[in-house]
Amino acid sequence: MRISYLRLLLSLFTFQIVAGQEEQSPPDWGIHLGYATQQAFPFNSEDYKLTQHHILGHLRLQQYQLGGFKVDVLSELGYYFSKHQLRNKWFTTTSYFDDFQDNFQEKMLTEKNIHQLAAHLGVSFNWFISPKIAVIIYGSTGPMWTSQLTERLAAGFAFSDNIGLGMKVKYKEHFWVSSTLLIRHESNANVKFPNSGHNSVGFRLGLVFN
Repeated sequence: MRISYLRLLLSLFTFQIVAGQEEQSPPDWGIHLGYATQQAFPFNSEDYKLTQHHILGHLRLQQYQLGGFKVDVLSELGYYFSKHQLRNKWFTTTSYFDDFQDNFQEKMLTEKNIHQLAAHLGVSFNWFISPKIAVIIYGSTGPMWTSQLTERLAAGFAFSDNIGLGMKVKYKEHFWVSSTLLIRHESNANVKFPNSGHNSVGFRLGLVFN
């Protein structure tokens, strides 16, 4: 079974964070909007097209001091809407698909609307370069439900992995604006076939309150 490097790293980060100094902090929550595409560096595969919009909410579960970083452990719930279209017919002629119906190729080559619900456990490393500006290193992973079978990902249960680099700026006393450059990978850890997965790179804007 394929092991996600992101999931392993998050487990190690969480272990190190617990060993750090816990800080009492006010409640922190936020709402974020994002857009991503497969047709951009470092992906830009000619085999398929994918564009994606999402809305995601987070609640900070705890904050720790780890060296020069304030580290937030986050619980996230997100909705993703994607448009996907296969471009390479080879993915529908491989022997792995022999048991599918006769019109499988036609169905795979048709553009699809995909709905996804994802629940993430995330970690955000915040390096404050001033009291009002912080650089963010972000990662999250968790289960998701996806509505459509594609040539790269089975419908139903799967996983959503995210890494990002961004910044947040304090606008008012309890109000921050955040922006993050993200890379996302969707797969199902070989629980089902197919499992090539979808990849995308995008941008997220958020409002954070505490």
